[in-house]
Amino acid sequence: MLSIDKTHYRTELEDSFDFRSDGYVDLFERASAYAFQHPVWLDAFYRHLAPARAAEPVVLSVRRVHDGSLQCVVPMIMRMKRGFRLLEMTDLGVGDYASAVATADFWADLEQDEELQQSLRSALPDFDLLRARPVREEDCGRFSLLFGCDPEPLGFSAHAVTLARPFADWRKETLNGSLRKMIDRKSRKLRREHAVVLEQVGDAADIRQAIVDLAQLRSGRFEGDVIHQDFARAFYSEVAEVGAREGMASTWRLAVDGDTAGIVFGLTNAGRFYYLLIGCDYERFGQFSPGLQLYDGIMEDWSGRDGACFDFTIGDEDFKMKFGTAPTAMFAFVKTGSLLGALARRALTWRHNS
Repeated sequence: MLSIDKTHYRTELEDSFDFRSDGYVDLFERASAYAFQHPVWLDAFYRHLAPARAAEPVVLSVRRVHDGSLQCVVPMIMRMKRGFRLLEMTDLGVGDYASAVATADFWADLEQDEELQQSLRSALPDFDLLRARPVREEDCGRFSLLFGCDPEPLGFSAHAVTLARPFADWRKETLNGSLRKMIDRKSRKLRREHAVVLEQVGDAADIRQAIVDLAQLRSGRFEGDVIHQDFARAFYSEVAEVGAREGMASTWRLAVDGDTAGIVFGLTNAGRFYYLLIGCDYERFGQFSPGLQLYDGIMEDWSGRDGACFDFTIGDEDFKMKFGTAPTAMFAFVKTGSLLGALARRALTWRHNS
């Protein structure tokens, strides 16, 4: 554990950090971070995904000197990639929004204090290449303060829509007219011919089974889909089960005559629903567009719970815009720490552009 004292803060590099501790829970509740930095998510990430990908925990923590209170946490990992040391945020193909977790006072102090900025960068372990992604456009300023480099566009966006009540009026005003009419037509036809139930899965055993079923329904549809790995299913199952108890995860099932037509898994935090995974039986129920019916039904339920936003997260699929979403550009922060890292960066850029 490396410790550096600067001004009113003590910066530490920790390889064993308790994300379920009272200190981190309190910090997360006061910070403007995302569900991907929630204690449940990061605790499961470091126990399931990081070891399976041979990634070592690298957690930068900042505490006030006078009382030891936690003010900032930067959750990262270090792993070998093609022979070079890659220091990165907790992405590994599952984290859609990278973020440090910090109080508003800390961000204000960091902006004004170059010595504090340098202390954070000095506390980082030696690396060949540092990569922080995906970063939302509004967070770029903070990442520049943390790492001392400029944002680079990733070439894709995140999409979210602000909800309003009454839902029926909002839906009529916001959804693309042809999409709304098509969903209504297919929903009426489905319910006229079958017994249909759209429900949030609540029982722990049922949640675990839903994640297994979701993985099966996604089979062959998405290249490199991480959920087909045992360690990833274990990760999602734990987040779904524990998160349901703590109000930060939501698993939905569309059942037709008792059979599963579709499943959606997402996260919830601070009035925002984060859509993450969907699996549908398109062979049997594709004519009814079960995915669109799931989105529509979940939006209605979330709005009824005073949910403020439905976030489709990253990806520029055409259907998202038809739900009235607004795009947010996504960025990466890349920094080299050695000649090997500079060569690796050039190679990765070439592969991306080729």
